[in-house]
Amino acid sequence: MSQASFILSAFDLNLWCSVLESKFMVDDLAALQAIIDADTDDDPDFAGFYSIDPDELIAINQRFDVGFDPASLNLPEIEIWLERERKGRSIRDVPYLVHTNFELPLMLEGRKKLARFTDILPSTEEAFDRWVAKSVLHKEVFVEPIPEALKPFAIGPNHGAIRDVYYTLKGEEWRIPAMNLLWRAGGGWNEHFERLEGMLFGYEDWQIDWWIAHRNEQSGGIGGVPFCCTVDSEGLKWMELAGFKALPPLAEIQIHIYDPDEDTVAAALLPEDECAVALARFKLSLEMQRKLLDGNTRGPWQINREQIPDINRHLKRQVDVLFRQSAP
Repeated sequence: MSQASFILSAFDLNLWCSVLESKFMVDDLAALQAIIDADTDDDPDFAGFYSIDPDELIAINQRFDVGFDPASLNLPEIEIWLERERKGRSIRDVPYLVHTNFELPLMLEGRKKLARFTDILPSTEEAFDRWVAKSVLHKEVFVEPIPEALKPFAIGPNHGAIRDVYYTLKGEEWRIPAMNLLWRAGGGWNEHFERLEGMLFGYEDWQIDWWIAHRNEQSGGIGGVPFCCTVDSEGLKWMELAGFKALPPLAEIQIHIYDPDEDTVAAALLPEDECAVALARFKLSLEMQRKLLDGNTRGPWQINREQIPDINRHLKRQVDVLFRQSAP
């Protein structure tokens, strides 16, 4: 019987972070769904976050032998949450504490210098504002109208502006205009912006180095949509001679979106092309992404030989070869 991994967490409403977690295996999803009365129509993959009341926690502990005991913390205000562990790109797989959901305690310890929230939840803002009122943290708010191009993707018809809320430690206020400038620079997010953002947040150099290397390995670079295409033996040899800095302008190619969590799907593109010997992954500038995605956001895209030099001028970094096979 297949099993799924779930996580119970105790969330401290004063420090606004998880203070206790326990992972457990579930061999009967229906039993867990019945305990928490989960709506299988709204969440068929059981991938949502669920607030757990005391009776539900007792039932989960008994049915799945978890032994989760948040009462032992003797904290006045906590909430219990249940989530299914995500495969592949979970922040729990990172070899250091990612600031996400731990912003407030890290700032109070002086380890985090800056926090930035877009359309922050009122409860989150209230938790941080308590420390602004105590003159421990500094706060600034920026409200900008949603650009016309993004209005179709807005949360709702009344969501006409983006509200960014910044918090810093006292004495670190300079980080806010620096971060604002970074986000307004335009031209598409890249590895250099990612490094500067990490420094402004307060991450250590080795942590930023690991994160960028990890993103390069997992999705082909920082920022934007990763793409892939198959190449034949002549094209692969051309790429090798070019130092993997360009796609081979030898024939038409079909470009697909690459999903780092679906390697098996990407690998399946090879046998579909009888001439293919490798799968190449690459990232493009924001300008070229918009040009490529115009009118077709899911792909694939057929690129003729004359268009490939233009594609190559907009590559953000080297081309990665993910899968190889013997020439047919």
